[in-house]
Formats: sequence, structure tokens, C-alpha cells
Amino acid sequence: MEENEWRTVRKTYLHKSPCFAFRLDEVSLPDGTNIEYGVFESSGFAAVLPVTDWGDVVLVRQWRQPLGKFTLELPSGAVDAGESPDSAARRELFEETGYRAEDMEHLATVHTSPGRSDEVCHVFRCRALKDGDLGSNPDSTEFIEVVEMPVEEAMAKVRSGEVSDAASALGFSLGCR
Repeated sequence: MEENEWRTVRKTYLHKSPCFAFRLDEVSLPDGTNIEYGVFESSGFAAVLPVTDWGDVVLVRQWRQPLGKFTLELPSGAVDAGESPDSAARRELFEETGYRAEDMEHLATVHTSPGRSDEVCHVFRCRALKDGDLGSNPDSTEFIEVVEMPVEEAMAKVRSGEVSDAASALGFSLGCR
């Protein structure tokens, strides 16, 4: 063990599903104190900054239950078991918006909240191409409105806090240089 490393004594799962789990760890701190520590486990997700040939970004507006409000954010979703983050980003873009991804570029891989979760977010940028007359086909729990706007307008929404999703802010920060 490294100096100041915590030692997990026991893990108790309170909830498990295919996409995430919540567990309560009994942990021994370096000074010998034992505590309980909640951990959210996640399969991770991919987010993509899609930019059209005419300079608009393609965003999604959807209800976010933990916040109790609608958000405006990059298309994103879970990386399924055995799926690459790149494939997940392409799939989510198409499912949520009806756009195909070309020229996919990996921008970053980050831990979303390492003090509470092992969740990893993979952020990409791509050229977004409308796939004929096909519309979006979101998951059954997603009621999504596709929103297209100029990059500059979207960046202003990030700066004002109207776009507050961390993956979206990171995507814009790295993908709109």
C-alpha cells in the first residue's frame, strides 16, 4: 500500500443495473478510522460535439430528472459492454439526432466526479451529416428536441451557464478552438 492509501474493508451493493450500480464501502483510512463511503459505478459514456458543414452545432434539449429541469447538451450516452467509446458516440449521435458522424476526433477522456464515481466520459468532435430523411430514434425514456445553432451562439450559452453539462462545456472548450 502507498502512504495515505485508503483500504476497502467491504463493499455492499445497494443497487445494480446493466448501466450503473451504487455501493456503500466500509473503508479504513490511513489513521485507522473506519468510515462508510458511497460510490456510484458506471459503464461510462461518450459525448460528441457535432458540427455541420454550415457551421452549426447539433445539440439536444431534454429533461434531466436529478436537476428537475431541461438541459441543452451534446448528444451523449452510455458505452455499452464490448462497445468502443467512438462507436458509442456515433450511435448516440444518430439515435438522438438522425445525424451521422464523419471525421471523428477524440478530444478527451475524463473522470466526471472522482470523489463520488468511477464514471469516465469520452468526448469527441465530428462533422455532422444529415442522413437523408431519417429522423432521430432515441431510447424509450428520452424525449429529445434536436436544436441546431451557430457555434458562437452555443459558446455564449456555455459561458452564460445555460449549457451547464460538464461534458458539453468540455467539448466546446476543446472542440471550438
